[in-house]
Amino acid sequence: MLGLYGMTMPKLHFTGFETGFGEIAPRLAEMGHDVVMYCRRGSFPPEMRVPEYRGVRLVYVPSPGGKNFSGLVATFFAVVHALASGRYQIFFFVNVGMGHHAALCRLFGRKVVMNVNGLDWTRAKWGPVAKWYFLSAAHSAVRFCDELVTDAEAMREFYLERFEKETTMIAYGAYVETSRNPGIVKQFGVEPGDYYLIASRLIPENHADLIAEAFLDSGSAKKLLIAGGANYDSPFHARLRKLAGNSVILAGHIDDQDVVRELHCNCFAYVHGHSVGGTNPSLLKAMGFGNCILALDTVFNREVLADGGLFFPRDAAALAQLMRDVEADPAAVAELRKMGPARIRANYTWEKISGQYDELFREVAAR
Repeated sequence: MLGLYGMTMPKLHFTGFETGFGEIAPRLAEMGHDVVMYCRRGSFPPEMRVPEYRGVRLVYVPSPGGKNFSGLVATFFAVVHALASGRYQIFFFVNVGMGHHAALCRLFGRKVVMNVNGLDWTRAKWGPVAKWYFLSAAHSAVRFCDELVTDAEAMREFYLERFEKETTMIAYGAYVETSRNPGIVKQFGVEPGDYYLIASRLIPENHADLIAEAFLDSGSAKKLLIAGGANYDSPFHARLRKLAGNSVILAGHIDDQDVVRELHCNCFAYVHGHSVGGTNPSLLKAMGFGNCILALDTVFNREVLADGGLFFPRDAAALAQLMRDVEADPAAVAELRKMGPARIRANYTWEKISGQYDELFREVAAR
């Protein structure tokens, strides 16, 4: 496995697809696969660079280059090491930005599978050069990979229409959990059941600023808690800090997953503003925790939630009105909280998702 920060561990938690493959990789090992995950050395304190975790062997490679280039550089070192070892049947990449790395492995005669993980060339945080690079990497991935994995049906259709490339759709998973210690949330200046929650990376396409503006415009007596960090600063972050105050609380990145669980399980509603990507792990997590979910109206969010959430357009006034409507209808809130866990159990268990990867890898290896 290449292209990841590395393996999620206690007291070392990565967001997004790292969380997903931190669940999938150990399950594949249990199914009989010999799994090696390449990790960015700079993301792991020396005392946490263990050679194996939950049955997955870990290799740490240099990761210079800062926030913009460390992923590309570390994955290049990982590719060189993996090719030199000469013993891997499948090179599995995560993130379409590693398309040129995948092409190099294919040119050396290796079998290559990639989870494209979204449409990075459309992300607002990247400039024109980075967007060009990601799009060129996508073309490399489409041309050279033996198999591409998309994480939503709508993303599968996009790759078929845009690149004329058929892909295998495998989503992510989540756990169904309930609150164990509601009082934990009070450390953030909120009371159980009396706050809206955002839990995501603070990047423009997740629209925390629009949500905060809508919340303030709604006149709600509740609070808005924003749990998430950012590894860079921008006018977007400056605007978010300006909106923060007694009612809008910036909690920063939270590593402790017990705290994350309590924040989810005890919020009044979870607001999901993600606009880019397919099946979002943050959204699945919110569903598993039994949240009432207000989600940006995108084809991906509708695919995941179905009728288990409420949707708002990219308009602060519309979201403000939705918040007023939700607060006036506690029966609807209670009903929505039941629907997420049921949908996780039916469609998004880690066992199901890992089994799909097991089937795909065995099929590719057998060719």
